[in-house]
Amino acid sequence: MDVCWLAVAAAATGLAALAALLSAPPAVPATLRTWPSLGFLYLQIVRSALMRKTPPADLKGTPIEVKLTAPARFNARRYAAFLRLVGYKGTPQQVPLAYPFVESFRLSMLAMAHRAFPFNVLGAVLARNESTMARAIQPDEALTYTASIDPTYVRNAKGHTEIRVVCTAADDGGVEVWRNTLTVIVINHAARRSAGGAPGKPAADAAAPPAREALAALSVPGDAGRSYGALSGDRNPIHLYGLTARLFGFSRPIAHAMYLVARLEAELTNAGYSVHKWPASLSTEFKRPTPLPARLTAVVTPGPGPALACGVVTAPRGEGGEVKDVIVATLTGAK
Repeated sequence: MDVCWLAVAAAATGLAALAALLSAPPAVPATLRTWPSLGFLYLQIVRSALMRKTPPADLKGTPIEVKLTAPARFNARRYAAFLRLVGYKGTPQQVPLAYPFVESFRLSMLAMAHRAFPFNVLGAVLARNESTMARAIQPDEALTYTASIDPTYVRNAKGHTEIRVVCTAADDGGVEVWRNTLTVIVINHAARRSAGGAPGKPAADAAAPPAREALAALSVPGDAGRSYGALSGDRNPIHLYGLTARLFGFSRPIAHAMYLVARLEAELTNAGYSVHKWPASLSTEFKRPTPLPARLTAVVTPGPGPALACGVVTAPRGEGGEVKDVIVATLTGAK
């Protein structure tokens, strides 16, 4: 009996310690010498999610910035795994526009776990992204990263809140060589329910989309969210399993939008649309979530201008089936 009571007391003590650990406010430092460990990162995210948060009525927040004080090199194993996962047929001449995002997203997540950030990032989805490189970046370079959150939030037409997360990388001379602006949507579930969840109807006189050429069929497996999340550290529950996705209103796990961006860039490179003019940028707008598994198509719209219109669409079901935009993108520097 004494052993039993000792076990119960030990368990109770452990649970109390765990509760105290999780209930403490997130402790996000302004500077770090190295990348945050995943354990530390997830602890801050859970602490942030458990905090009672009140979004500002005027949509004005507190400036938040988290930066590395020492240069960091790309993880060679992660880089090689990324190239395989997203479908490069060979090693590209320079680091893809979408890759520094994978290395640095832990810093962006840490910024969003800050106690001054007034939203719960779990369950958030992406709206837009723009990755810009000032010059070619080589895989063996050491870069210094900074992540910040724009303190001016935006309420969109559907009643959801948009937040811009900016991450930059500078070389050893202090020159910015990469900038990423990610727009995150925090879902307002009350607004979603009042809207009925139905998409708006297209305008009757909407112009027909320009002719697009298929680059490649994209088979997206059911574990794509877990595979990409293992590389980037973005293990948002909406990407992992059906059970965890349902907690946030999705019937199935959905693909990381930035994973699909990387798949698109890989197929552009495989087809000969390699970046060779600088600065170069890949701007993307995310039109709809992609439940996993999925069949998609990478497309391109060749034209005379300096920018290449491209994107990802749903694969038609049967002959004459409807094709829907998943990602609408523009690539500069590839012509």
